[in-house]
Amino acid sequence: MNKFILPIASMLLVITGCENSMRSESSNLDSAELQELSSELTYDLGLSKSSTDAMNKSLNRHGKGGKHREPGFLWKVAAEMSDQLTNEEKAVLFEKMDEKDIPLFGGSKGKKSKSGKKGKSQSRDLFNILTDDQKDLFKAMMVSYKEKFKSLRDQVKDGSLSKEDAKDQMKALKEAMQAEVDALLTDDQKAQLEQNKADRNAKRQAYRDSSKAVMVDALGMTEDQVSAYDAANQEAKDAASALFEQAKNGDIDRETLRASLKLVFTAKNEKLTAIFNDQQLDIIKIRKALEMRMKKHRSSKGDKARKGKKSRKGKKGSRSKG
Repeated sequence: MNKFILPIASMLLVITGCENSMRSESSNLDSAELQELSSELTYDLGLSKSSTDAMNKSLNRHGKGGKHREPGFLWKVAAEMSDQLTNEEKAVLFEKMDEKDIPLFGGSKGKKSKSGKKGKSQSRDLFNILTDDQKDLFKAMMVSYKEKFKSLRDQVKDGSLSKEDAKDQMKALKEAMQAEVDALLTDDQKAQLEQNKADRNAKRQAYRDSSKAVMVDALGMTEDQVSAYDAANQEAKDAASALFEQAKNGDIDRETLRASLKLVFTAKNEKLTAIFNDQQLDIIKIRKALEMRMKKHRSSKGDKARKGKKSRKGKKGSRSKG
């Protein structure tokens, strides 16, 4: 009997060692987002253990301890993965991007504007500085204007009001609402809102600057490339601002604005793509593919959190009714 114990024990040690080795690099990612990204890439790309380990080392090296939230994280990972992945693995990674013709620079096609998030942030800032009495007045004001806006939309739907007339009335309503909000605030509160806006813009710009610095380093960009990159972005920004101003003044309609913006950003992507060599474009494309996958995991977590919050509120409400 004893003569079987040593061979069996040795086999168990080998098996355990193999299992630990297989999990060595993939099980110590301390972020759920990174772990999900790693698992998804491993499965979709059919990565071998050595390829998975190499990828997870990069994710760990640049993302451990919350560093995956820092500017330029994905540029660092993409630069290393450019050398790690085979051409076949890259082809799979880029498959959805190529099918949907996703631009390398800027948002995805048809991506919604961030103005909605910006508006919510500003409304939250405003509500947070109000006194309790002001909050009651503000809520009543918003309910009133919400009904007025809905009434205009309903009139357009049933044909009793033209879109052009509705547009003018909507503009007048927005101006009236803004005037009432301004009248509700004290001078100190207005100053606080302006400071909050300035702080947000400064934080956003600092993030962009840091991310760009990492990008320049990861791609090994020359001074000429950086200059051309900045010029192309500024040109597109100026053109977009001019179009938004035209739309604001009523010189162009929404459809014309959308079509014109598409042309501006298509031209920008073409100019930016022409700046880089094949190796740099490979890194840029990997980074874009990783960014799209990371956003998917973040948005799914946000949806789960919101659903959980609503569920808890519902349970709390049912208990209070009981």
